[in-house]
Amino acid sequence: MQVVPGYGKLCRFRKRGIQMRLGAFGSAFFALSLLAGSFVQVNQQCLAATTHGARTSTSEESAPVSVEPTPSHFSNKATAPCDWTPMMVLPVSAPRLFRGSDDLYNLVYEVHLINYNAAPSKILSFEILDNNGRVLKSYSPAELKKVTLNLRDSKSGKSKDEKGNSFAAGASGILWLNLEFKDKESAPKELVHKIVVETDFAGKTRRFENAHYKLKVEEKSPVVVGPPLKGGRWYVAGGYAGDFGHRRSLFPQGNRLVAAQRYAIDWLLMTNDDHVFNGDGKECSQYPGYGKPIISVADGTVVGVVDKFEDQVPNHAKGDQLAFYPGGNTAVVDIGDGNYAFYAHMKPGSIKVKEGQKVKRGEVIGLLGSSGNSTAPHLHFHVMDGPSILGSQGVPYVFDNFSVKGIANEDQTIKSMDKDGRAPVVKSKFDGKHSGELPREGMLIVFPE
Repeated sequence: MQVVPGYGKLCRFRKRGIQMRLGAFGSAFFALSLLAGSFVQVNQQCLAATTHGARTSTSEESAPVSVEPTPSHFSNKATAPCDWTPMMVLPVSAPRLFRGSDDLYNLVYEVHLINYNAAPSKILSFEILDNNGRVLKSYSPAELKKVTLNLRDSKSGKSKDEKGNSFAAGASGILWLNLEFKDKESAPKELVHKIVVETDFAGKTRRFENAHYKLKVEEKSPVVVGPPLKGGRWYVAGGYAGDFGHRRSLFPQGNRLVAAQRYAIDWLLMTNDDHVFNGDGKECSQYPGYGKPIISVADGTVVGVVDKFEDQVPNHAKGDQLAFYPGGNTAVVDIGDGNYAFYAHMKPGSIKVKEGQKVKRGEVIGLLGSSGNSTAPHLHFHVMDGPSILGSQGVPYVFDNFSVKGIANEDQTIKSMDKDGRAPVVKSKFDGKHSGELPREGMLIVFPE
């Protein structure tokens, strides 16, 4: 796999990501676009054997295509036809319910799609149901295109069979899913994934309807933590409901797909008049959050510290650290029960803790900086299920006390940083005190002093 640095000109506070494929989604601050161009090496002999006689085109097909019978249609599984699933649906990890700052409960996860077929396959519909058959969310072909990443490298040439919901022979992709519920009781304990696929198979065009891709929801509660910063107004960038950046950062690490940044937030301090920087924004000192104390979100033990990188010049991040030490100067703290808090991009020489040290909630970890894969001073923070900063799975966490003080569209805020740095902040219907929630992207947050 060829590693291609950068992904073109991005707005001021997005990162120069590192890509293992072209055409990946961009990212804000810390989220690397490190998506692989070919996760699946197709065994053509095996595929040819299972799809012997398949045509390569459906242009001659004019009659309606009926859905193939599956074992679920037969009372006796021993006499049922073979249960072919040409489009495989493989969840990356089990979701865990948490509440966002918009008063909705969320299940956030990803599905790996693999067209294990020697012919192109088209997804006609995709539904998520509960065990009682209640449809929780459905996706039309047009909607699928918005939440699906085809892992083929678009720069090297997509085939005519790749149209968002269509996959060439042996191709694979990622489906980014976020289910929202008005209350905790509405969320299911298990998710059923129903997919209808059309493809050339065993001599003719066929449709397959499969609904046995089940996934149990984790029973654990989200991790409750204190604030990583004091005061505010802290802008939330790259949140769990976004359509780029952290939410779309799924990496091949340790021979598995992981999303350490699934619930990550980039925290950027705004001035009282809604600016993210003073002056022209070309120096770290012009950002109001630069040098502010970063504090421990819980009692714990420091398991790793990196403090050897200089701050990046705003909007000009460079060096090997972008790929190999993307967090720059960092600290990882074991906060118990298999959870680890990660703090990134700290100011050089400012880290106050060392490996093996016990820390208390509220204790200063270091100072906010712009080291690593960063194009503006900010804190990148997330909680994960292991000490590896990108090789662990991100787990949902909630803050026990914060207030919302406005909201600003994330895309417009990013664009403002190429101008005068003033964000389009407006009042939010969610303004006020919050507890036990994870802030959604775009919101301005005030923590206790």
